[in-house]
Amino acid sequence: MKHFTLIFLTLLAFSCDTTKKAPAPLPSSNPAKVETRQAATAYTAMGNEPFWSVQIKDGGITFRTPEKEPVTYPYQPPQQRGGQTVFTSKAGNSSIKVLIKEEPCTDTMSGEKFPYTVEATKDGKTYYGCGK
Repeated sequence: MKHFTLIFLTLLAFSCDTTKKAPAPLPSSNPAKVETRQAATAYTAMGNEPFWSVQIKDGGITFRTPEKEPVTYPYQPPQQRGGQTVFTSKAGNSSIKVLIKEEPCTDTMSGEKFPYTVEATKDGKTYYGCGK
């Protein structure tokens, strides 16, 4: 009987797994994540001669020049094209397209370096500059 008990205890000891395994993940009931205005990446771009700036954030796309009042366009999710991000929007009769290229850029006046080259086309006029 002692041998039986010893064999039983030995088998019991080897059959116990003391490592904890993470529970298997539950299948997700959420669809693939879609960019929302709250998840939008903020971009700021500016250029010289003529001076202009554009800011893209969850509240919209705001284009500024010293000569005119700022125009804010509704935020629309961007399109990705290779190494480029393209935002387009309209406000009344005005439209904007902001093309952000993943190419380094140096400000022509300050010499400051930026990670992006930007083209902003507002109502048919294109502005060139840098962005971050």
